[in-house]
Amino acid sequence: MDLDELRAALDNSLPPQLAPIVDTVLSLACPSAQLTVNDAGPHAGAYGGLPALPADVEWPHRSGQPLTLLAQLDCAVLSGVLGPAWTLPDQGTLLFFYDDATLGADEQAARVVHVNGHAPMRQAPADTVVIPQLPLTATPCWSLPEMGAGELSSSMTADPLGTLDVLSRISDLVPHTPHQVLGWLGDGYYPPHPQLRPLLQVEAEQGTAWGECVRIAFLVPDEDLQQTHLDRVRIAYEVA
Repeated sequence: MDLDELRAALDNSLPPQLAPIVDTVLSLACPSAQLTVNDAGPHAGAYGGLPALPADVEWPHRSGQPLTLLAQLDCAVLSGVLGPAWTLPDQGTLLFFYDDATLGADEQAARVVHVNGHAPMRQAPADTVVIPQLPLTATPCWSLPEMGAGELSSSMTADPLGTLDVLSRISDLVPHTPHQVLGWLGDGYYPPHPQLRPLLQVEAEQGTAWGECVRIAFLVPDEDLQQTHLDRVRIAYEVA
């Protein structure tokens, strides 16, 4: 559903006095990419697996412990899906690592590595958790803010019930995206980082056991996305 279709559906299902709130919310829509576990179609990368990490690049670690590869994404595919919204390199692979052992306890326990060109698959260090690899495809989608977004604070103050009505109707019309590149961060994450943008959000899949944690987000400052700096990554956790 594109934004024009979404607006038409909202106009047909909500009272006319809520039209300004609809305008406000839709003006905040961000282009994003939905990642789907799917073995058909062009692959955008993989959930889990082993990385194509050059031998001269150190395996990411935290406090001396090797991190686990959670996802690897093809920059060329994401560039094609997201167009101008994709400001990172349009070639190579992004590798997303996290600390499976300290899940939820350390917001700095994440690394994102950009690898240029092609490298052979690298075996994980001893005793490192390896998640079974699942193929991912990418399709364009729209991401919209939830009620906790600071950009909606004035609307929530002026008409909280009307704003919640609009957001509820939007959530009924826009399918949930379990794995997403860019877009808005959901309200249920901890710790909150309103000054950071989600580069990747993923739910638990086969081979992960996160307990009450149902989703992980890799967050970066907006200016880092524009300058391809990935050394200030933080990780946030959504709990059921």
